[in-house]
Amino acid sequence: MAYFSYFPKIYYDVRGLSSQQQFDAVTNIMARVVIKSNSWKQTDDNVNELVQAANGFSKYIIKDGDRPDTVADMFYGDAELHWVVLYANGASMIQPWYDWPMTQYDLTKFVAKKYGSDNLNATNHYSSGGFQVDSDAAGATIVTNFGHEQTLNDAKRPIRVIQSEYVSLVVDEFKSLMVSH
Repeated sequence: MAYFSYFPKIYYDVRGLSSQQQFDAVTNIMARVVIKSNSWKQTDDNVNELVQAANGFSKYIIKDGDRPDTVADMFYGDAELHWVVLYANGASMIQPWYDWPMTQYDLTKFVAKKYGSDNLNATNHYSSGGFQVDSDAAGATIVTNFGHEQTLNDAKRPIRVIQSEYVSLVVDEFKSLMVSH
């Protein structure tokens, strides 16, 4: 079922005429609930990830061209559960247009527009050991405008995905929380 169908209705005068008030039931798009768990199930040997094996999440690395609906279809067999993919990532997906990684094509267009098409490979800054350094620092390497933006874009690729056996529970809880608004 579609995401907004779970939202509560409010009565609102969409016409705004004080002399002729007429209230219609509209979807309250301002209603929000937040997922409570912020840790990942360990999916590899990276000790920097929080480990909580029983929390119902898996790690997924977004591939070029993936969208929330295609990820939902891949994991849950239902593209309309795209909102579950975004919901599972809470605060890191507040603005899906900006928080979801761009495709390589869109990234190239973005960098060309931001820096100018002739400056894709111009120097953005220098780096050494993962830190931004001065150009004369030992081991300093050039990071181009495109390389810089690609690194920022790639940092958005790891996401949490609710394991499929828990999706119906999440949907039911979401429905009940939205009813309480």
